[in-house]
Amino acid sequence: MPITSIENLSNELFYEIFDYLDGNEIYQAFSNLNHRFQQFLDSSSFPLKIKINSSSYKSYMNIYQQLLFNNKHRIISLHLSLPLQNNEFFLSHFIDSSFNYLESLVLFNISLFILLSLLTNLTCLPRLFSLTTDTQWILDDLTEVYRLIFLLPKLKYMKCSTRGTVTFMSLPIAKKEQLTSIEYLVINHSCTFKQVSTIISYTPELCHLNLMKSYDKYFNNEMLLPMNLFRLTYLSIKMCNVMLNKLKLFITETGCNLKVLRVIIRSYERDCLDADRWQELITNYLPNLEEFYLQYHEKVDSETAMSYTLPSDNFRSLFWIERQWLMNVQMNSLKIVCSIGPYRYIETNVFS
Repeated sequence: MPITSIENLSNELFYEIFDYLDGNEIYQAFSNLNHRFQQFLDSSSFPLKIKINSSSYKSYMNIYQQLLFNNKHRIISLHLSLPLQNNEFFLSHFIDSSFNYLESLVLFNISLFILLSLLTNLTCLPRLFSLTTDTQWILDDLTEVYRLIFLLPKLKYMKCSTRGTVTFMSLPIAKKEQLTSIEYLVINHSCTFKQVSTIISYTPELCHLNLMKSYDKYFNNEMLLPMNLFRLTYLSIKMCNVMLNKLKLFITETGCNLKVLRVIIRSYERDCLDADRWQELITNYLPNLEEFYLQYHEKVDSETAMSYTLPSDNFRSLFWIERQWLMNVQMNSLKIVCSIGPYRYIETNVFS
């Protein structure tokens, strides 16, 4: 009977296995194990994914430094999450044109100064398709961050996160020569629809938009500029103090062709539970919509332990039944959650 061992596996299968592992883990487990694995790890065709956080960097600092110094040309993914005050790493391992195969870059806990310095250099990377930034700082102006991001020539996915409310943005509406190739955009900071419309004027190829902290409490008189985002088929939006007519205006002015619409509302704007208004919006402006998800969150009165929010009975009409978009109401001592969506979605715990 033949003896089966891990070394009988092909190099191709190891490529598949190593794709799920961090480069540091691979080198710790297989480096200097035997001649075959050493050749495999030293091969220039073997791509590396490096993930560094504060705890692992302290433990394996020398290994990471060696990995980064010797393998810049092989790194396709770099995920960095270091303490805010740790600028030493970026000063000694600056990302430049030598990372010519880098496709994905994630930057957590990064100061604005370091972020702006990095973004200036990233334009030299010919394969950078995905960028995620999270400053964890309270910033009220992201003009320069977005300006530099929109200079990246190959970017397809972009997620920008920060704390606080972006109250000022002097970014102008994009000109033809400033248009980007971004297709997936996640905006994880508070901003108004007016600010969003300025940002997405740079992304005519956009097909997936996720707005995680939209609000319009003090900006209800702002006008949105019409644009043609006919490729936009997916919109997910979390809203606070936003009237339904503002969302309607945003959808109509972008010229989108939505197939999926997800809306989470945390406010007391009960017009968002008007089934007839949603039906009118979907029928007249979203004829190709295939999936609709709505969640309305409202706090329960702490004294009476009651909420006066009730969804419209019209969510049980033929329009909603034919599409199998069902209504569900759940309540605990803190809040009430009204949900509309496909049956499989309603089955999940909305409080999770």
